[in-house]
This record gives sequence, structure tokens and C-alpha cells, in this order.
Amino acid sequence: MSLANRKVLVLNKSWQAISVVSLEKALKKVAGTYSDGTPKAKIIDCVNDFRSFTWQDWTELKPEINESCMKGVSCILRIPEVIQYTRYDKVPKKKVHYNRRTIYKRDNNTCQYCQKMKNSEELSLDHVVPKCQGGLTTWENIVVACTDCNSKKAGRTPKQAGMKLLRKPMKPKSNFFTGDIRIESWSQFLGENYWSIELENDNS
Repeated sequence: MSLANRKVLVLNKSWQAISVVSLEKALKKVAGTYSDGTPKAKIIDCVNDFRSFTWQDWTELKPEINESCMKGVSCILRIPEVIQYTRYDKVPKKKVHYNRRTIYKRDNNTCQYCQKMKNSEELSLDHVVPKCQGGLTTWENIVVACTDCNSKKAGRTPKQAGMKLLRKPMKPKSNFFTGDIRIESWSQFLGENYWSIELENDNS
């Protein structure tokens, strides 16, 4: 992965994940200071016991064998994967994002009619009660279905089509984070993932 595409996980001072930023933005935060000289953020060393480092201290560390590195002005530097704000202690509001990833994840990439787990390319979203019959695009009326079952059901309810749902669709309790876990060390701090594109909710 090129440095331009590298992402860094951001923690608040209570060690809770709050966002993902570009490497460039993360380095600016680490290099920045408050009026009293306190650094705005520190780098968390996920390789060695989660110790925190100022930028100056970080530049003095030697990269591990086979570790991704970047070139500094006069040295080879380890690439930060996680930073922690030194004063920011707020947490983002937990919101269940209504999008394709959370629906696929809720239904475990499994067709809710034939009960077969398939690749996402073979799946689609189905309105349990079809829109042509007044069905809404909501958590409780959208399920994952394979293309064959979706075509078979067509503009009918499961009962009308002689098909049975695997389970009643419901809104997930919670999910958290705007991107996939791209780096192994992030898994220490992150919960569930989801696709970022929101679906239009007819019942909002």
C-alpha cells in the first residue's frame, strides 16, 4: 500500500477508537502541540506493549525486521498505525448505519430464503413485502436474497410465492466504524465494520 493510501486509527485519551484518518493528517496531529507545548497526539506502538511515543521519540526507534517503513529527511521511520489524542475524550455517537454492509453482515451473507451462504456478487437486497404492495425500505422489510430466489419471489410476499424466511428481519443493536479493519493492530480497538454507503430509508 502506498503512503498516500495509508490510514491511521485514532483513539481518544480513554483508548476508544473514534475515527480513521490519512497518514498525513495523523502525522500533523502528532507533530502539533498546544500552547503549553503538550503534543496534540502521540503514536501508539502496537508492536511493543502499546506504549505511547511523541514524534521525537518515535523517530529514534529502529524499524522491526520486515516492518513497513517510510523515509524521513535523514532516517528510516516506522509507519504509525494508531495514534491517541492527548486531551480529546469525547466518543462518537453509536449509530446503526442503514447500508448494504450492515444488512449483509446481519444476514451473514446468507440468502434468507434458500439459506445458502454465497459471495456478495451472487446476492441482492429483497423487500419482504414488495414496494408494489406498499412495502417500505426498512430494517424490518429488507433481507439478503440470492439472485435466483429474488427472481422467483418477484413482486410477491413470501407467503404468496410459497417461500419461507430463515428468520424475521430486525434492526441490529449496534455497529461501529466507517471502514474495514485494514491493519491487524486495529482489531484491538474496533468493533463491527460496514460499507459506508447509506441506503435510502422510506420510513425515516
